Amino acid sequence: MKKFSSRLLSRIYILTVILITTLIVGVYYLLSGDLTGSTEKKAIKVGLIMYDEFDPFTNQIASVTEETLSELAYKNNVSINVEVQYSNKSQLRQNDQVAEMIAKDYDVICVNPVDRTDAMQIVDSAKEADIPVIFFNRELVNEDLNRWDKLYYVGADPEQSAIIQANIVVDAFSDETRIDELDFNHDGVIQYVMLEGEAGHQDAIVRTRVAVERIEAAGFELEKLGDEIANWNREQAATKMTSILNGHPWQVELVIANDDNMALGALDAIEFFKVKDYPQIVGVNGKRELLEYIDKNVILGTAYNNAPGKGRTIGRMAYYLGLDMDIPKDIYLVDGNKVYIPYERVDKSNVSEYFEKSIN
Repeated sequence: MKKFSSRLLSRIYILTVILITTLIVGVYYLLSGDLTGSTEKKAIKVGLIMYDEFDPFTNQIASVTEETLSELAYKNNVSINVEVQYSNKSQLRQNDQVAEMIAKDYDVICVNPVDRTDAMQIVDSAKEADIPVIFFNRELVNEDLNRWDKLYYVGADPEQSAIIQANIVVDAFSDETRIDELDFNHDGVIQYVMLEGEAGHQDAIVRTRVAVERIEAAGFELEKLGDEIANWNREQAATKMTSILNGHPWQVELVIANDDNMALGALDAIEFFKVKDYPQIVGVNGKRELLEYIDKNVILGTAYNNAPGKGRTIGRMAYYLGLDMDIPKDIYLVDGNKVYIPYERVDKSNVSEYFEKSIN
């Protein structure tokens, strides 16, 4: 009787361990959202519409989105068709592209909007056809994004990028050992230039306002020598910066650029103008060339905008929405429909960690 009880207890113990292990593994894959099965649908069509084909940052997002979709489809034996189209900065063209994909009965459409304030036609068309839409990199106004429960946004909080820029500037100008190097005219005031992205873009508006507010809140006095819109474009930024340098050839101590392309354009103008003392420059995104200048102490720093992180998130969301499944629980939705991928500070102290992640 004792032997029988001992064997029985041993078997119960083994079965209990197996059951607990199975539950732990199952919960892990359930939370990660990558559990194979749970749907009979084995083929999906995903539309990916880009506002422009010449933006290296959004192109990296698109590339990683496609890679993520392909990996998930292969892993789970799902047939997938991803069609990429470019709107060439035309909202009318983009509306037509979405309508075409709806007519072809796509399962989910990912849209990098041309005009974040003019997405109502896309929203209404998708809602009528019951096709989920993931907007990315240009955040819709809340009224449009909240018109239906199958609309989503993936991006980043522009205020966070501006705070990172401001912190980089504040830390540099707070270093008493460098003050003679940074404050050219020794007046205790930072003479600066702002280079903005496109007019009306939410990120440009917020970055411009918050960066200045945060630097001033840290106790620094600023004097604005120029504030120009350069549309995320290096050549435009170089032209605008050259014009400013013509009026203030030796006075500019700081350039705050809404992105790295414009930061590099400012540097092009400074080098062409043969400025004796280079101003401090900060950008946003994490472009490889700019990181190289940070490493050489030519540019002060940037806020790394995680394009691969955005692409992976968009890809995973599109995959599961396309299969009529829930979005994985490890993707945190703000207000039930928005995902913000954090920015990261990059300066001389950690720039070597970002070369492999950078945008070409």
